[in-house]
Amino acid sequence: MEQPTTVLICDDNEAVHESLHAYLEAEGMMSVSVYNGNLALQLLSEQHFDLVVLDIMMPGLFGTEVCKEIRKTSDIPILMLSARSEEMDRIIGLEIGADDYITKPFSPREVVVRIKTILKRVQPKNKNLHYLNAGNLSIDVSGYEVKVNGQAIELTAKEVEVMAYLVNHKGKVINREELLYKVWGYDYTGDTRTVDTMIKRIRQKVAKAAPDFSIKSVYGVGYKFEVNE
Repeated sequence: MEQPTTVLICDDNEAVHESLHAYLEAEGMMSVSVYNGNLALQLLSEQHFDLVVLDIMMPGLFGTEVCKEIRKTSDIPILMLSARSEEMDRIIGLEIGADDYITKPFSPREVVVRIKTILKRVQPKNKNLHYLNAGNLSIDVSGYEVKVNGQAIELTAKEVEVMAYLVNHKGKVINREELLYKVWGYDYTGDTRTVDTMIKRIRQKVAKAAPDFSIKSVYGVGYKFEVNE
């Protein structure tokens, strides 16, 4: 029997839990509530969850710190919540590994739509696209695993999707808008700087593995994946 999708909600506001729980339940999903970051990390080490909804401004351990700790060991999708709407706050959230970011006050319905979009995105989309190879890079698309020279590189689910899209279109310039649409989805409200932030993170993560490929910036347009000659 297929297990229902389970979402861990970490927020110190009881009203957030009540509203999200009701909407998630209506979509056939389960939710577990915690009210501080330390307990969230403990539960994540003990139980399986499909996604984490994580508030940034919490007493004690901030959501950003919780996100960093999660990313040391897990690629579980993370949707961050915050009352802070400045662009830099959104960028910081994405830079530390969050998959999406939504500002308060929010519509619970929109949060659930975002959750469904993220979960759909991290599932295999094309059974004919399991593996990609380019130079010393190999990507197990359905397994969300990236290797350089046979060495596994720890990338988040979103980072793997960006890599897979670029490799699958190697040699072609992909503009930022296309990447946003194809990887984040048409309903994503962030701007194209999200793509720049993601590419920067990917480059940093693969650099130490001596790759024989590069993700080149094409000024004013986007990015191009190339295997170095």
